[in-house]
Amino acid sequence: MEIPNTPENRVLAGAVNARIKADARILNAKAAFWRLAGWALVCAMIGIGVGAALVGWTYSRGGTEAVDSEKVARAVAAALGTVTLKTEGTVKLDPESRLAASPPAEVPRPTEGQLGQGQQPASQGAVNTAFTVFKTVPHAGGHVVTGWNFESSEQKAPGRQYCYYSEQIDGGAKITVDLGEDGRQNMQARSRGAMDPANAWTNCVWFRTGAL
Repeated sequence: MEIPNTPENRVLAGAVNARIKADARILNAKAAFWRLAGWALVCAMIGIGVGAALVGWTYSRGGTEAVDSEKVARAVAAALGTVTLKTEGTVKLDPESRLAASPPAEVPRPTEGQLGQGQQPASQGAVNTAFTVFKTVPHAGGHVVTGWNFESSEQKAPGRQYCYYSEQIDGGAKITVDLGEDGRQNMQARSRGAMDPANAWTNCVWFRTGAL
């Protein structure tokens, strides 16, 4: 039967053709979805199988390298041993805190008999007793002598310190080289014979390090 080629029939034929193509696309999309779902299921099953196989293999090797706790502990310890920690900070003192100095060095002091305690002049004037402690160190052909001057027996630290090199020479003469005072080196000191002022200076015995 021949259908007349009228405008109405052409519109109807186009609509039918479009519907057929749309249905075909829907069918193709559903088929593609189920194919992808099938492949995803296959991949998932393969992954589960491989994972189960690895778990079983690991447990079957219990006590060996795969689960050797001692080796793991050693590896962790070695890794920690190579780690270097660096810290930076600032230490601040509490404004309300107090600083206490260490007790002064024990100084050998003369006895009362050596100081002549109680002895008075004829004028009966006030007496102040001062004394000097000497520290002697052999050096070169003579000695390095350090003197600690105390202005009274009550003084805890010397009021003045000095250091010099002394050497007796033939004929009863003596040479003396001033090495420093109050912890400060005399840079003008000159060598005498085998005595080098820089080396002799290291034998000075100061009550405290540096100047008072």
